[in-house]
Amino acid sequence: MGTSSKSKILLNGALWMALLLVAACAGAPTPPPAAPAPAKPVAKPQEVPPVPLRSLDLYAQAQVSLRSGDHVSAIKYLRQAQQADPSSGYLHLEMARVLVRINQIDQALGETRKAVQLSPNLVDAWLLLGGIYSNRKEISRAITSYEKALSIDPEQEEARLLLGTLYLEDRRFELAVKVLTPLVKSQPDLVPAHYYLGQAQVGLKRYGAAETSFQQVLKLSPHFQGAQFELARLYELQRNMAKAETIYRDILKRHPESTLAHERLGRLYLRSGRYQEALNQFAILKGLSNDDLEVRVKIGMVFLQQKRFGQAADEFQAILRLDPKKYRARYYLGLTLQELNKPEQALEVLEEVPPSSEFYVESRLLQAEILLDLGQGEEANKVLEETLKLFPKEADLHLALAALAEAQKDLAKAEDELRKALKLEPGNAEAHFRLGVVLDKQGKHQEGLEEMRKAVRMDDRHARALNYLGYTLAEEGKDLDTAESYIRRALAVEPRAYFILDSLGWVYYQRGDYPQAINYLRQAAAGGAGDPVIAEHLGDAYMKMKRYKEAVKAYQQSLSNKHPRPDEVRAKLKEAKRLQGSE
Repeated sequence: MGTSSKSKILLNGALWMALLLVAACAGAPTPPPAAPAPAKPVAKPQEVPPVPLRSLDLYAQAQVSLRSGDHVSAIKYLRQAQQADPSSGYLHLEMARVLVRINQIDQALGETRKAVQLSPNLVDAWLLLGGIYSNRKEISRAITSYEKALSIDPEQEEARLLLGTLYLEDRRFELAVKVLTPLVKSQPDLVPAHYYLGQAQVGLKRYGAAETSFQQVLKLSPHFQGAQFELARLYELQRNMAKAETIYRDILKRHPESTLAHERLGRLYLRSGRYQEALNQFAILKGLSNDDLEVRVKIGMVFLQQKRFGQAADEFQAILRLDPKKYRARYYLGLTLQELNKPEQALEVLEEVPPSSEFYVESRLLQAEILLDLGQGEEANKVLEETLKLFPKEADLHLALAALAEAQKDLAKAEDELRKALKLEPGNAEAHFRLGVVLDKQGKHQEGLEEMRKAVRMDDRHARALNYLGYTLAEEGKDLDTAESYIRRALAVEPRAYFILDSLGWVYYQRGDYPQAINYLRQAAAGGAGDPVIAEHLGDAYMKMKRYKEAVKAYQQSLSNKHPRPDEVRAKLKEAKRLQGSE
């Protein structure tokens, strides 16, 4: 049973349930803070639940239990109602809603799937299903669910808003604009719709349209800081620094302690070459943070994280001119120079960090990494060994020595160094993971898997260990549900990691779901264009779909990327060409 298209979107219970789940999804678009609801909301008319008489009494008892906060009894009565009326999709939807409230998301997923199976036109069930998939980082399935809701009821505003936010998260900006534009026309006072539409327009570099959207948000909610910051950022993209500056100053008039506004304004001045005014902003930040140079280090780190290496180097060098003993800045300058492919300058900068600095060990580790990149493995090893004499309890030094030994194919030494690291830090998940890899390379497969399990027990968000365990099961074709669970947990931590997307694709391949396998494997291939195994996997999936031309291309790519087992790939390529020629 669908929701009334006339109801006001912000009052719909299914929407709030889905938004609750979407908000739990890391990386989802941040909802605008303190966005106001419509001034005069229209309440949705009370609807009679579509429950047959034979189960209506049990359903009513479940609702009474819910109102008193007794979820256990509510679940009991709903189970009995389902038994009395096994064909009711609505009862499964109600059960799913209860399970979501008590955070039993996996069970709620099963109930919601059953709801849409029994009642394919139940819009609220599709909305909730989309929210659950969003929570599980299954964005493509969430999008499909919201698209289904919208296909049932094209005027379904809840589905339209949620679908638009997911398109935006998935960087499908054109589709986000397409789905949100009718919403801002039907609900011109809906602040979030204008806000997300503006973000999508920025993604498409349609700056004029984006400006209109953000200005409409500010017309409806004049002091909404989220939109003000977005509009200022838009002006900076357009190099209209004067307008951006005006917005930041307007924010600071009302919120003089806004560190973000001071930081943004300071960065604007830096980019404009107005260094004294930038320093003035940093001085104000010092009063708010107690260390203006540390604030500048953080700003430099932002540049570094954004891969704006030139600006990062300028910032760190400026800090060191003010305070040559700001060793944190010196370390990050060395890191920046490495990224700028200036290894000799980086080594000179790092050499000036003394053993008394808290950044000494990190600086020496970075020196060793740079020396290794320069092909000076012996010098790298010397740096690490000398540092270890000064700091014998630093497990990271053993990890670095292990990495060096592994790069030099000395797996026995790598294992020894990793075990030394674990003796110092038995709970070091990274050390367990690395030991698992080294053991596996030595043919000690089961020992390696046990180390991976230890890593996950110690850090349940260790993406590479989770992926390793999941991919191992997928490769063996065993317990694919558990394999998927491991991999999705990894993907929740690193949603764009191509090697994890490859693992998920391989799970679907082993299940025989080749279209879905291709979907994930293509994403993996786009991110890991030089990976020969991913290209091989994609070729295998294309073969199953009889897309021989694409399989040929994928196998050729795998070989050009120097697959470790080229004879196997050549045999596959030969077969793909034979089948292509027979079409």
